[in-house]
Amino acid sequence: MSQDQTLDVPPSFYEKFRHQFWYGKWMWVAAVALFVLSFILWQWFGMNMVQVRTGSTDNRKVLLPDASEVVMDAATTLRYHQHFTETAQREVWLRGAAAFSVVRKPEISRHLKPFVVHTAVLDIIATGTTFKVAAYNHTIQVTLDKGSIHVHFKDKKLPDRLLLPGETLQYSSNSMPVIQAARK
Repeated sequence: MSQDQTLDVPPSFYEKFRHQFWYGKWMWVAAVALFVLSFILWQWFGMNMVQVRTGSTDNRKVLLPDASEVVMDAATTLRYHQHFTETAQREVWLRGAAAFSVVRKPEISRHLKPFVVHTAVLDIIATGTTFKVAAYNHTIQVTLDKGSIHVHFKDKKLPDRLLLPGETLQYSSNSMPVIQAARK
């Protein structure tokens, strides 16, 4: 064979399929199907969430699905699942200030089911207590009235803390957490 002659090899089945898929109508069908599936999943998970907001001067009392109570201060947002199932954690997401009265819920294994309050910089884990949280941007203040709560920092460099009745934890993202005992 001379240099001017080339072998004319037909493309393989895989190359033909790949070319047809990515450059043909199938790419558009797959893209539309992915979009529709994403939309359905977003609707499904979004529909199961409840979001409560208070105005700049309002206070509001919210009864959660497990009978726990939340009293929200002004300019506060609280999100939670519409139903707390037996297998899922009891979780809420807070931005603002609120007072919590958490009901004790035993699990099947006789342990108490945790109640978790998620904020921007830390999570508060309770099982049956009353406490107050003020969570504005990266400044948090948690005051425990009765029972005990576990505070888990999202910054892995900080150790978790256990608060006892009357203690207040103050934390700003630019300083170390400080726990103060209540003055009597």
